[in-house]
Formats: sequence, C-alpha cells, structure tokens
Amino acid sequence: MSYVALYRTWRPQDFESLVGQEHIKTALTNALESGKIAHAYLFTGPRGTGKTSTARILAKALNCEQGPTAHPCNICANCQQITQGSSMDVIEIDAASNRGIDEIRQLRERVAFAPVNGRYKVYIIDEVHMITTDAFNALLKTLEEPPAHVVFILATTEPHKIPATIHSRCQRYDFHRVTIDDIVGQLQKIAVGSDIVADEDALRLMAIQADGGMRDAVSLLDQCAVMSKHVNADIVRQVLGIVGREGLRNLVTVIGKGDLSAALQSMSELSAQGKDVKQIILELAEYLRALLLYKADASYEDIYLTDTAEALSALAPLYTTERILAATSRLHQTMEEIKLSAREKIVAEMCIFDLCRIQGDSLEALAARVAQLEAQLAGGQVAPQTKVSGQQAPKLSTVGAAPTTPGHSTLTAEVRPQEQNITFVSEHQQEQEFEPEQDQEFESEPAQQVQPIVNDIKVVPSENGVALWKNLCATLANKKKRTVLVYAELGKVISYDGQVLTLGLSTMMSKERLERTDYKGFIQEILSGLVGHAVALNCVLMKDNEPKQIQADKPPVRKTQPKAVKSALDVFGGTVKKY
Repeated sequence: MSYVALYRTWRPQDFESLVGQEHIKTALTNALESGKIAHAYLFTGPRGTGKTSTARILAKALNCEQGPTAHPCNICANCQQITQGSSMDVIEIDAASNRGIDEIRQLRERVAFAPVNGRYKVYIIDEVHMITTDAFNALLKTLEEPPAHVVFILATTEPHKIPATIHSRCQRYDFHRVTIDDIVGQLQKIAVGSDIVADEDALRLMAIQADGGMRDAVSLLDQCAVMSKHVNADIVRQVLGIVGREGLRNLVTVIGKGDLSAALQSMSELSAQGKDVKQIILELAEYLRALLLYKADASYEDIYLTDTAEALSALAPLYTTERILAATSRLHQTMEEIKLSAREKIVAEMCIFDLCRIQGDSLEALAARVAQLEAQLAGGQVAPQTKVSGQQAPKLSTVGAAPTTPGHSTLTAEVRPQEQNITFVSEHQQEQEFEPEQDQEFESEPAQQVQPIVNDIKVVPSENGVALWKNLCATLANKKKRTVLVYAELGKVISYDGQVLTLGLSTMMSKERLERTDYKGFIQEILSGLVGHAVALNCVLMKDNEPKQIQADKPPVRKTQPKAVKSALDVFGGTVKKY
C-alpha cells in the first residue's frame, strides 16, 4: 500500500478527537442528542482548522447504524464508507471547480432521490464562496426547503463573500485558530503514534509557523520526519528556510555595535547559504521583537523560542527601546520595498546601513537619535575645546551625528558646556568657522553682510535657518502634509536669530496661506520640536528675491485715468473707487 500523509492518517474521526474547537463540539453534540438537526450548516474559519473533518464527522453521526448519535461507532458499514470516502449518501463537492449554474441545477435534480444506505443524504460543499451569484440564486429555494432526508454543510474560509440570503438559511459555526499549546499536544501524540522522535522546541516552532492551522503543523512534522529520524529545531529551520539562530544572533550583535562592515559581511554569508533575503529581514524583525519584549518582561516565555535568555540578556545593553522601535519600523518599510524591487539585496543592504547608523526619517528613528545623544551628553561624552585667540571656542561634537551626503546640509549638535544648551549649525558653517590653518590658533571674524530692513527687523542671513527650513520641509514630506509643503518650498529663509525665523515669499497668496492660523501653528510646532525651544515664524513679501522695503516718504503712484473716464469725472464730478 502506498504511503498516506500524516494529516490524512490522523484526521479526526469523531468529535472527541477534534482539536481546539470545543464550542463546535459542544453545540453539535447537544443538537444530535436533542434531535434538533438543522437542514443547512455553514462552517467558516481559517484553513486547516477542521471544517471539512467536522462535516464528515457530522455525516457519520447522522448515518451511523446506531444513530443519529453524538458518538459514531466508526465500525459499522456506513461509518466505514464515509471514512473511506466511498459512501453514496455523502457527496463532497468542490465549489472551486463546480461553481456554475449548470452544476447547481444538477444538484437540485439529485436531492429528490432518497438515500441509498443511510438516513440522510449529506452534501458537503467546500469553498462555497467560489460559487457564482447566479448559482447561489439557483440554490436558494432548495437550501431553504430541502427534502427531509437532505442536509447541506457549506464550508468556506471567506464568509464575507457568502450572500446574506444564504447566511440567513444556515446555522453558522465559526472555527477558531488552534492555540499553540493545543497544536503542540496533538503533534506530540502524532509523533509517538508514528514512531517519530521530535524535540519539544521543534514541535513548538512548527506550531508557531502553522499560524493556528492544525493541518499545516502536521504536514510540517511529516516533512521534517523525512529529513531526519530525530527532529530538532535546526531541522525545522532548515525545512522552512529560517535563518539559523547563531547567524541571526551575530547579525543582531554587529548591528547593535554599529559595525556596518561586519553587518554587511554577515548578511552576505547568510545569503550565500541560500537564505532568502525576505526571510532574513523577517527573522531579524522577529529577533528584535523578542529583544524588545525581553527588556519589557523577561518572564514572557514565547520570546525564548527565538533565542535563550542568556543571549537576549547579553544583547539588551546594545539597544535602547527607541532604537528597537526605529529598527522595526525600518524593517517593515524594507519588507514593502522588497515587494516592488527587482534587486532585493540592494534594498536589504540599504536597510542594514540605516540600522547600523540609526538613520531614517521616521519619528522612531528621530527619537532613537535624540535618546542616543541625551545618553552621551549625560555621560559627559563631549569633545574637548580648542583655544581661539585667548577665548574658549566650542568644538563641535559629532557624537550621534548622521553621515552626510555631498551637496546636502544636515543639522548636527554644538555643545556649549558653559551654557548646557544645544544649537544647530550647518556642516558648511562648521567648515568655514572651525577649520584651523596649519594647526595654528586662529580668529574667526564675522562676515560683513548687508543688513536690509524688513518690517523694522534687522536681518542677518544665516545658514542655520536654511538648514532648519530644509529639515522642516523633510518633516512635512514624511508626515505627508503635501499642501503645507508646497507653500513652504516656495519660501526663502532671510534670517534666523534662534527665536524668530523670517521667511521671504514672492507672492501674496503664499504669504497669506502660511500666515493662516492652522498652517503657521503647525509649522511653528515642527520648528520648535527640531531645535528644542519655541521658534516663531515671520513671513514677509519679496520682490525679485529681495525683501520689499518700506518707503514711507514716497507718495503713492496714481495711475493716469483713461480720457473717457477723465471727461466723465469733469462733467459729473466724483472719484473712482477700486473694489
């Protein structure tokens, strides 16, 4: 006899052997014992949770020679035929391949015939949601008032596709996902009964991968048993293509240390072993999830399937909560990008780069960088000072600074130990003001610049403000505030003194729009968040990229009136008003 798959060999044959569906067993058992048998049932739920098996058990319970009974004997001829799938009174229909109105018409003609051996003729229609609308309409009358000897059992994984008219004619039973503990218990029973040696952690890993589907878990056990007589967690990972624990642990370690070279090398080694890039990213996200939950609650047992408590304890100091959240957000973004990319490895490498340097424009990434900077400031990790012509000039600390791309100005932190506050300077300004020549003391002379007057405010053009405004625009783009971004990009920073940022706009419409209460308040909130204190926004109108000057002494220019208008004014008198 040919080999029979484990999920077929161990298919439940009575309600007692049905795993994880206690509410279904109780309801159907009570209905059979009380004789309240419905003419139509609708079984819904995820794949592999026992819908079709329960339908066959119900068919045996109805047609058992000792029934109808809640405990079919599985010995009589009717039970044996239903188990073997040869009963003429139990008709299983695959709705995916018999979905048209012609098949339903044939079914309506056959339901009138009496059962051959049993009491009931049971129609089990699997994946019933695949039936066409016309076919459903043809089934309605028969489903509502079938002959007394007919019972319909409809099974589907997508109940939302079933018409309401069908729902109303059936008793619905929802099958739940089987819990991990229930799956592990059943797998242990199957392993013992099938002479398979399997470790408990391997069975638990199968249960997690099955995602609540009992059939999927049994099929995975069957496949692993072919690989080795002793099934352990490594065999399961090999079958599933899951990244090995050691390789994944090493990757998480070097990322935590910020060692980009080692992280890329580890990624290449895993890829060379045949590990799928998408699976590596997924497993990396799951490992960081375990690390986050370990930091929150070390007693949560589910995380120790990913790695041991000792390994997680050693890795915990390398990551803050903010950094794990930022990394998880970046990994999820990478999973979406991989779906659309022709070169998955490139997307993964860019992700590893960001994870090592805590890069990214998400709020989580920004929070992680701020937390890192605060920790370093609290630990006194600031750069030494350089003497500048008899006075102390601050030297910029690059602790936690993001790597820059040529042609882009980024914000870094300038630490003033005397004042203990943080201001923002651009990279270009660092090069101009803090670059000593030939290792000698130098003096920084302020540049002589023209200071135009705009609304009686002294203007001092500053690259600080330009860099800050660029960061504002990037934040607006990240928040998908496209309308505000359009007007913000039209502006040109005129001055920024640390408290007020003056923005020049070439059109009155853009100026009025940015001065609206909601727009201005939103922008000021972002600016204040970027620099760490309140910043006000001042909008001025510009002409030819220069601020308009107030000319109080010059009288307004009067336009020459057309000759016809002037003649009318001379005759009738009056003035011309503009509306």
